[in-house]
Amino acid sequence: QNPAVLALHHRVKAMGATMNFLIVYASTEGQTNKIAKFMAGLLTNAGHQVRFHNVSDVSDGLAITDYDQVIVAGSVHSGKHQPDLQLFVYANRERLNKLPSLLVSVSLAAAFPDTQSEAQGYVDAFLEATEWQPTHTLLTAGAIKPGIYDWFQKSALLEGDLAAHVDEDLQDTREFTDWDALKQKTAELTAT
Repeated sequence: QNPAVLALHHRVKAMGATMNFLIVYASTEGQTNKIAKFMAGLLTNAGHQVRFHNVSDVSDGLAITDYDQVIVAGSVHSGKHQPDLQLFVYANRERLNKLPSLLVSVSLAAAFPDTQSEAQGYVDAFLEATEWQPTHTLLTAGAIKPGIYDWFQKSALLEGDLAAHVDEDLQDTREFTDWDALKQKTAELTAT
């Protein structure tokens, strides 16, 4: 982290000024989009400016250095975060490494104590591949949405590492996201 940038950031916050946040995200099934919008709503309600950007969209006019903090949110599927998210972070790693930032990693592995190390492994692999060093990381549980899964995806859930945590009928959406933890982490971003 650049000490001068962090010092300026802390002075701006100490004055109670509005901060500019960039939230970039990638979402496969919609839960990460929901999480990112939830965080954006909290920040906006607290009086901050937020730009919300899906990394799959064209980045016209997006300059990371125009923001005080950056939140990057992505979900894990088949053991990896979305390729578009990884490419975005890698391409912007130098600028991201100079700003206060948060990686929100959404996975089912984050939902259960016995799979937390697996969830952390996804984050470690992502950060190594992108050469990014965020100020904060947050492991966040996602959701199971069987109505949008094909046979292969349902089979993978029922037979994979998380099978012990999944109902065999796979009929209804089951959300594991801890909204209170997200609220707390979002508040910490504006208070530290």
